[in-house]
Amino acid sequence: MQLRKKYSRSRIFNEKDFEIKASSIPGIGMGLFPKENVNKGDTIGYYTGKILTDKTANSSKYCESKYLLWICKDHWIYGEGKESNYTRFMNHSSKPNVKLVVSVRWKTARFEAIRKVKAGEELFFDYGDEYWINTDIDPVERN
Repeated sequence: MQLRKKYSRSRIFNEKDFEIKASSIPGIGMGLFPKENVNKGDTIGYYTGKILTDKTANSSKYCESKYLLWICKDHWIYGEGKESNYTRFMNHSSKPNVKLVVSVRWKTARFEAIRKVKAGEELFFDYGDEYWINTDIDPVERN
């Protein structure tokens, strides 16, 4: 007799499932914390904001922003302001519990848990080397 594997569907969370409060890393501002356990593969949310072209993204108004995310050729998301959402409160770690998944086809970016995250544990993703090259900030790590 062959046993069937149980497959659990990954969940897609939204803003009400998270708390925005002071980060566990002192002095860096706010962080994002789930109100309930998050499983590996669950979607934390989509990175939202104003859609920009290369020309606009490289203008003085946006090029210094910490919330500018390149998706693909001539497509950027500026995740600050009224078009942004709760995902912008995730901080950097070189030991992340979340990864950024970019769809060039759909021109979207979503955050996915790469391991189980307990309720109340801060969410982190790796900003990547390019982020730190283009800023005068040194990376601060979580404990």
